[in-house]
Amino acid sequence: MKLTPRYWISIIICLVLTFQFTFAGITGKLSGKVTSKETGEPLIGANVMVDGTPLGAATDLDGNYFILQVPPGTYSVRFTMIGYQTLVMNDVRVRLDLTTTIDGALNESVVGLEEVVVQAERPMIQTDVTYSQANISSEEFEMLPVEEFEDVLSLQAGVVVTGGEIHVRGGRGGEISYMVDGITVTDPYNSGIAVEIENNAIQELQFISGTFNAEYGQAMSAIVNIVTKD
Repeated sequence: MKLTPRYWISIIICLVLTFQFTFAGITGKLSGKVTSKETGEPLIGANVMVDGTPLGAATDLDGNYFILQVPPGTYSVRFTMIGYQTLVMNDVRVRLDLTTTIDGALNESVVGLEEVVVQAERPMIQTDVTYSQANISSEEFEMLPVEEFEDVLSLQAGVVVTGGEIHVRGGRGGEISYMVDGITVTDPYNSGIAVEIENNAIQELQFISGTFNAEYGQAMSAIVNIVTKD
């Protein structure tokens, strides 16, 4: 039997389809603009640091910055620049797979002035979200009267639990894709989650119930994306 190039191409395609994996986002992003509070002009080269982590960035020619790969959680963000008073923004909430926008306006300073500390405010509308979703943090898990994370899903809009199966927006129980730390863990036999996750091990849970991004696949009703604690 002569092995033609078409034969080998078919084999390669089959292998790719067999071993493909879906990786979900497991971190968030910080972005914003740093300006002078007196003039409103952008500050070039200002340092933006996430306290308690090695993450940070410097502003560009337009005063903009962005910090990638930020684990979900609550942080203090520090803005510094020579000749300006340090600004610390507390309670900055970074959500899983989303962009948090934090702008900083720095006061001109002289030597000896203390840093300015302010509280971050969460925007009413998340402009970079095009789908229905809910994010539940570890702090919210501690306050909810639930035993398993599946109980949290039953509290979300459009979710009905029947016979132990979770149905989202009228879909079947096997149409939900489960991911842990970006890796698909959906059981191929019963379409449930193939691993056990304790509530106290969850850093954040993301529940998406429609119009998924291109990074997700093999799901028709919903995506359950879990990020565990370090």
